[in-house]
Amino acid sequence: MSFFIIPMTTWIHCMVGIILYSQCWITSLLFFSLGHVSGIRQIRSIETLDFLDTPVNVTYRTGELAVLYCSIHNLGTKTVVWRRANEQGPITIGEMTYIPDDRFLVNHVPYKGQWDLLIKNVQPKDEGIYECQVSSKDRTSRRLLTLTVEDFKSRSPHIHISGPEYVEKGDMISLTCNASGINFPPEEIDWFRNGQKVSSDVENGIHIYKRVSISLKIITSVLEIERATLEDDGMYVCRSSDLQLTSRRLIVLNAGTYNVKRDTNDGKSSQSLSSSTESSQSVYSGMFFLLSLTAASVCMGVMSTY
Repeated sequence: MSFFIIPMTTWIHCMVGIILYSQCWITSLLFFSLGHVSGIRQIRSIETLDFLDTPVNVTYRTGELAVLYCSIHNLGTKTVVWRRANEQGPITIGEMTYIPDDRFLVNHVPYKGQWDLLIKNVQPKDEGIYECQVSSKDRTSRRLLTLTVEDFKSRSPHIHISGPEYVEKGDMISLTCNASGINFPPEEIDWFRNGQKVSSDVENGIHIYKRVSISLKIITSVLEIERATLEDDGMYVCRSSDLQLTSRRLIVLNAGTYNVKRDTNDGKSSQSLSSSTESSQSVYSGMFFLLSLTAASVCMGVMSTY
């Protein structure tokens, strides 16, 4: 019986080939992992700060509660600053007021991106352009809003609703109704949606807040719904006890619709990024195959000489 004996040098060459093969495999796996992580980071960097579609021109009468709307998507840990466009100093930073006027405050809805500036007992001197600003190391983003204050001498009865025309499903709905009287403010304000009366309901996240100014003969009512549903879509009517009526159409958008345009652009970027990542992976796979083939050839060549 004869035995096939392989010289020690052959074993060494084969071991070298196996080591080269293993190194190629590990290197390819490492490149793939790094490329995958890099791709994720690039996708995350595509997400940018966006100001949601809220009114940029609002009009109120003297003494009413003025609301300047500012809602921001993808704010992260950045801070929102309110200021007048023609002034350097801030009015508010975050939820803190930085001017000696307690009429100004911020209505912040946690996790909703809502940073509205409220001005109680608004006056003609408050009229002008305001800036909702977000500062970061890279750049400063801002949204300009114009406030008009009507100063009327005759205290004729008046009523109107202010608030956004569109809200995203799951976001907060906030509508403000101001009503004035001749000699006294109206005693009450009622809210209706599609003909049905709306009342405070804590369990369902519906809150109605009221404030009365005897001197200005104005009653203000704020209707807040914590989480908008498609059923909240409709015509909202505000009616004072003096039988003054006003209405506003509110549209509730399904989740993600306000980001259609942004998502389309992101889709293109993501597709380009995906193609680039796939191309890199193909190159790494080709290198891996060629190096593995070379190692196997060396080993087989050495074997064939014996």
